[in-house]
Parts: sequence; C-alpha cells; structure tokens
Amino acid sequence: MAHMVREQGNPSQMSFSNEAVICVRRAQAAVSDLLSGAGLGGARPTEVGRTLGVDKTLAWKMSRFSESSDLVKAVKHIPGTGGIEIMLKAAADAGVSIDRIEAVRTADQAFREFVRQHAGDRRSFEAMLAAGGRDERIELEERKSFYQSGSAIWGVRARMQMLCLCLRPSEVNPDRVDVLQVGGFYDFERLRPDVPWIMRRLWTSDTEGTNDTNFTREPLCPEAATGTALPVIPEFCTHPQPEINQFRGHDGVLYDEIAAGPVGKHGALTCVTGERYLQALPRYWAEDNTFGRYELILRTPVESVLFDIYLHESLSNFGDFRYTLYGLLEDRPGVGSGKTHDRPIEPAHDAQRLGLPPIVQNRRAPDHARLLHYALDRAGWGDMSSFRGYRCELEYPATPWCLTMQCDINDA
Repeated sequence: MAHMVREQGNPSQMSFSNEAVICVRRAQAAVSDLLSGAGLGGARPTEVGRTLGVDKTLAWKMSRFSESSDLVKAVKHIPGTGGIEIMLKAAADAGVSIDRIEAVRTADQAFREFVRQHAGDRRSFEAMLAAGGRDERIELEERKSFYQSGSAIWGVRARMQMLCLCLRPSEVNPDRVDVLQVGGFYDFERLRPDVPWIMRRLWTSDTEGTNDTNFTREPLCPEAATGTALPVIPEFCTHPQPEINQFRGHDGVLYDEIAAGPVGKHGALTCVTGERYLQALPRYWAEDNTFGRYELILRTPVESVLFDIYLHESLSNFGDFRYTLYGLLEDRPGVGSGKTHDRPIEPAHDAQRLGLPPIVQNRRAPDHARLLHYALDRAGWGDMSSFRGYRCELEYPATPWCLTMQCDINDA
C-alpha cells in the first residue's frame, strides 16, 4: 500500500563551479585560437575535417566543444588525449604556429588534471557540473546506466511500475475519504532463476505517525484474494497467475514476494492488484491535517514508473499536486512535519494535470484506461467523468527512491 501521511548555493559547490568554468573556458579559447590559426574560425565541422584531413567525428567534437556556451555540453564533446594529439598534428601540418598548438596541449592537460583531482573520472566530473545546473539528458543517461547495472546485480527488472489512487468522500462518513488503489508491475523479468522479489510491504501510517489504522480494506476481486492474500486483479495479470509467497517479518510488516521462476521474456509476468480503503483519510483541513502526501516506494529496477492520483470533483478543498523524489539509500529518518524523508533529490515539480474528466491513456500501458474503468466499476464508483487527474511519469527511476505526490488541504 502507498503510505498516506499528513538555495542558497553550497559554497564548496560554487567554488568548484567557478574553477571548472575557468578551466573549461581556457581550453575552449585555445581550441578556437587553433582553428582560427588554420583559417577555420567559424567553419562548419565538415570543412574542418576536410581541410585538416581528420576524421569527421573528431572534427565535429572539436568544433562543438569550441562553440558551446553551455559548460556541461561543452565538456561532453572534449575528445580523448589521443584525439587531441591527432588534431594538433594535423594543425601543425597545416602550418599553425607552435605556440597555438602548445596552448591547446597545455590547456587540455590542465583540464584533465583538474578532473583527476576533483572528480577522478569524466563521468563523475560531468555529474558534478550538472549539480550546479541540472542537465536532464545527462541525468537520464546516468539513471539508465544505473538501471542496467542494478538489473544485472539484483537479477530482476520490469518494464513499468504503476500506482493509481482514486479518492472520493466516504458514503458512510462524509468527513472521511475512501481510497481506491490499483498498482503493480508490467513485464517483470527474472535474470536469474533463483531470485524471488518482494512486491508488497503491507503497513500503514498517518501524517503524525500515530498508527491510526481504523479503516476497512477490501480487495476489488474478493474471489481471487482471501484474507491477507495479495489482492490481484486476474483479468490484468498474466496467466497462469504469478506464484506469490507471503510471510511476516520481525517488524510486523506483511510481505508478498513473487516466487523464483523462469528467466527472461519467456518467464515475464504482469501482476496488477487492486483494493479499497474505506474511511481511510480525513477529508477536511485541521491543524494536524493541512496537506495530503501519498508515497510510492521504488525498490525494483524498472524502465519507467507511473503514479496517478484522481480526486473526485467534490474534493474541491484538495489542491493541485506536486511530486518530489527522496533518496532512501541513507535510510534517513524524518524529523519535520509529516515525519517523512527529509532529503529531496531535487526541487518539487508540478504534477501533470490530466483534466476533468481526466485523459488517462498512457503509451507505455495500453490497457491503462480500461484498467481504471474496470476498477471503478468493480468498486461501484461509476466512471472517471467526475474525477480530476494528476500524473507523475519518470524514466529509469533510481532505487531506492521514495516518490511522493503532495497537495494542500485548504480551509474551505
């Protein structure tokens, strides 16, 4: 279950960024001067390659490096030492003066020494640069590499992890909110046959951590799940249904794990679950209920994650949602309001608005709209026409992360 709970620049980073700017800009100036000395100032990469007789890829990198105003992009284009030496020999053969050639060599050596001292390697250096002004492309590349490595290490992967929450006022107690939850994994694969994998940890908490669990939980498909069994929705799971083992830990948490089984795509499975939580949350603003926070814990290497929240139109006192990513690697305790994880990976972002009624289709999950309509019908909640939707969708989320969706609860 998803938990339901109520810059200034760093001086050392600023110092590093300032020194990095000087180091890279000096190298850019030296390369620009070198190209000008060969009569190629402002020339296209194809002309640089043709005139100097060097590989077109090397000419393209040198040109892009010298021209880029974006520091991170410039660094991405710096050739290796071998490439620099090939370019310098070609420039010397073209009659470029020795002082311009040595200026490039000196600046390049200074750059590589700076990288060695401050970061150790180029990829780490690029990540440190991006921290001063985030480069989404670089971060995506790093997260994809992290996913690929994590899959190989842990022996599992999935195409998508999904969680959808629908909230509406309780019919039994209008001061409370009922929650419909649908979630699971699409195309979960084992890379080793001996690997089971936990897909649900069952516990609850409220905003202040008082363990208020005074609500009823009901599986959407009771014929497929009895007692504490995983509440699967058979129509949206692969067949035969995944083998699920259940056990209780010393911490009192109930664990459901996908059993070990066949590897690769032939053993791939999709497991989707659904249940209702009746009178699960307070509906109105109070001093101890000023916001709603809904969490999705990401522990599995996945290509993408989809987190949707749908609010009934009568919940007009619930504001728009924002999402935040928190790192769990440190197991950092929460100390502030809401007692949640206190170290965001990056600033909060506005969740994507899906409208009222929401446009719920998703290219990565073609059956997504049908699943939501099926779940609402099973719950007896009608259709999506009376809900407004919000979405967070991420590619290659790093693990372990906590993805939160949060909205203000207004005093109205």
